[in-house]
Order: sequence, then structure tokens, then C-alpha cells
Amino acid sequence: MPTVMIVDDEESIRTMIQKSLLRSGYRVLEAENGKKAMQLVEEQDIDLIIADLVMPEKGGLELIMELSNNYPNIKKIAISGKLPIENESISGLTEDFGVKAVFSKPFEIFDLLKVIKSLVPVTD
Repeated sequence: MPTVMIVDDEESIRTMIQKSLLRSGYRVLEAENGKKAMQLVEEQDIDLIIADLVMPEKGGLELIMELSNNYPNIKKIAISGKLPIENESISGLTEDFGVKAVFSKPFEIFDLLKVIKSLVPVTD
């Protein structure tokens, strides 16, 4: 069973994504900031991380950079409600740090699940 971690300071976003992932057969971990996420990464086997780009303590950009350097096999999806997707730093994420997709809040959960399933499919 693939493990997905949701990193977002908005509990409602984490809950929405978590419910959909659990129904789809994923194991789900949650963290409200990048600092807590890194603690979990060091303790758990994680296949994919969905990270909000703007959070307190350690934001998603910093988390994604650290993951790329130290855990390159973990797949990454970025979400943000504060940065426009056309922003140059966002496009740099996909090229420089291996982010597989970027979603702007609000987003359709079906679209996010489709990308997750293509990156880390659930097998029987």
C-alpha cells in the first residue's frame, strides 16, 4: 500500500485529501508544516508528498528543496493558494526539484487523485 503524506497548514485541506486517498487505498500521513513533515520523512517510508508551498515554520518550497537533496525518490506534488501557477519560481520547481504537478487552490480533488494514481498506483 503506497504511503502519501499531506503537508498543509489548513486542516480542512488535509482532511479533504486524506478522505479521498483512504477511499482509494492509500496509507496517509499528515503534517501541518515542513518541519513536522521532515520528522515523519525520517521515521516513515513515504512514496509521495503533497506540500502546500506557503506554511508557517518551514514552508513547502523549503521542504521540497530539502526532499530533492536528501530523499530524491520521494515523488512531490505542490499545492498553493497564495502563489500564481504562472510564477517563475513555481515553474522552476518542476524543472529543478522534480515536482511532478502543481495545483492552485481551490482544485478539483478528482484531478489531484488522477495525478497521484499515475505516480504511485495502488496494487492489489
